[in-house]
Amino acid sequence: MHLVIGLGPIGGNIGAHLAELGQKVYGYDFNQDRIREWSEENKSPAGSDLAAVDWPSVDSVHIAVRLADQVSSVFEALQAHTERPLTVFVHTTLAPADARRIFSSAPGSWRAFEAPVSGGPQGARHGTMTIFLAGPAPTEAEDKLLADISGRVFRMQSYGQPALVKLLNNALATYNLAATARMLNLAAEHGVPASDLFEVVGVSTGQSWMSDNLVDVQYDLLLKDVGLLRGELGSLPTGDLNDDVEQAILQARSLLGTDSADG
Repeated sequence: MHLVIGLGPIGGNIGAHLAELGQKVYGYDFNQDRIREWSEENKSPAGSDLAAVDWPSVDSVHIAVRLADQVSSVFEALQAHTERPLTVFVHTTLAPADARRIFSSAPGSWRAFEAPVSGGPQGARHGTMTIFLAGPAPTEAEDKLLADISGRVFRMQSYGQPALVKLLNNALATYNLAATARMLNLAAEHGVPASDLFEVVGVSTGQSWMSDNLVDVQYDLLLKDVGLLRGELGSLPTGDLNDDVEQAILQARSLLGTDSADG
């Protein structure tokens, strides 16, 4: 059985994909509505009490919470509920320093993997996401599990490196997103409809994954990762993303006629 802790967009979809593959999955979350909806949708048990987990049957634990302190709390809760050796994958994106600190606290009996992901909820749901991995050399069963839930695995040498690679990639994505939004805003300021430029960008040299997904991308998570990277490195290259990025994105979405409140 695979225990998924955190039934949000990433954890919930990883669990849903495993259930779709015929694997036994148990979902864990504090949000009762989320527990009920996920359990009903995936015909799998879920709850908010780790004492209810059948620990002898747990093959892997997948942690997909939001913050480093929450990961630390989950580590403590797991140790409080079972002394069994566990295979633990942490899919939460951490600051590199937090990753090194948290994984150094894992019991020696655990097989603990730092495994942040890229590809968003859709990638998690369809098993096509990218995983940045550090930890012990995976066993054959762990390799199969990773193949089931991802399309590509990049292996790193030490804890903290997956977080750094993920943050660098997301900072680059945010540069692309911010630049696209600002160019659309600039076009509108000079009398060119943003939708006209947007159509041109979609088929020419300004195109990027971010321009294709500007309307729907979860920019708040990208900005969170930019903050984590800035905290780790102290500063980022020119083209600072700390000023009016959110305003620019929302303005560009408004110019394109989308409801930014649902973005």
